[in-house]
Amino acid sequence: MVHPQSPSHRSRSGSQGFTLVELLVVIAIIGILVALLLPAIQAARESARRAQCVNQLKQWGLAMQLFHDTRKQLPLGSRTAPRQTWVMHVWPYVEQNALASRNDITVNFYEPPGTIGGTLEGLTGQYLDLYYCPSDIGEDQTIGWYQRRRGNYVVNWGNTKYGERREPIGLAPFSHVKGRRSEPRVTRLKDVTDGTSNTLMMSELLKAWSNDDNDWRGDIHNDDGVFRFHTLLSPNTSAPDVISNGWFQDTGDPMMPAVAGNGSRQVAAARSRHPGGVNALLCDSSVRFVNNDIALYVWQAMGSMNGEEVINE
Repeated sequence: MVHPQSPSHRSRSGSQGFTLVELLVVIAIIGILVALLLPAIQAARESARRAQCVNQLKQWGLAMQLFHDTRKQLPLGSRTAPRQTWVMHVWPYVEQNALASRNDITVNFYEPPGTIGGTLEGLTGQYLDLYYCPSDIGEDQTIGWYQRRRGNYVVNWGNTKYGERREPIGLAPFSHVKGRRSEPRVTRLKDVTDGTSNTLMMSELLKAWSNDDNDWRGDIHNDDGVFRFHTLLSPNTSAPDVISNGWFQDTGDPMMPAVAGNGSRQVAAARSRHPGGVNALLCDSSVRFVNNDIALYVWQAMGSMNGEEVINE
């Protein structure tokens, strides 16, 4: 007779634990699930970041329209007397009246109240979410005498280099007359004869990694900085940007190639960390995602406001 308490008659309903093999199988399954889910999670996060970027560009577009409604022209891209870019002139139209009311547009951007030496306490040093694409990883300047915030959103300088004396057949909404920085071009929306829905107003640009005043990419307040993009280069091209007098730091980032150029031969491509392309604002305030593989002639046609190019959608 088998004893009632013998192992062969013990209840198997109680917890028996996991064998080592079972535990390894569970861990392997969890690892596979994580590997499958991680790309989806990353894609969802990037989708949210891209949507936020689109919203920021739409706000800049609305600000440009409101500026035009008030002043009957778009803001000047940059000027030298005094030295400024378009950014501070648009502050009142992006709900930054506190900055605009304290600003003095008769002085250079690097002087008070725009810039307070050695600090970020000047108006150009104030942090605005609207300056930044959430997908970028660059730094903000915190070292140097002329400290100011950088930004990812820049204006369209079209099919010419910064300081180029010879003007292209089709002009961009922002430029200088015959490359003379002392003569900023005045543009009205009626001058956009190629159509506001076909002409670029702004796009993205990757800002500097360095937190020192030694890299001017994304230096949106500085008329010597990269506050603009050029349609001479395709979005996210591997061709290098040409930066004035070497004001860039080579970090080895393949998305930010650059070489040194002289002061009158600068060019910078639209760049972003969104997979496959860049967000771009058109002159009608709509935003499109432009693929990296867009034909260069189409991109250049979008860069001009009156080139009379004929392109397919």
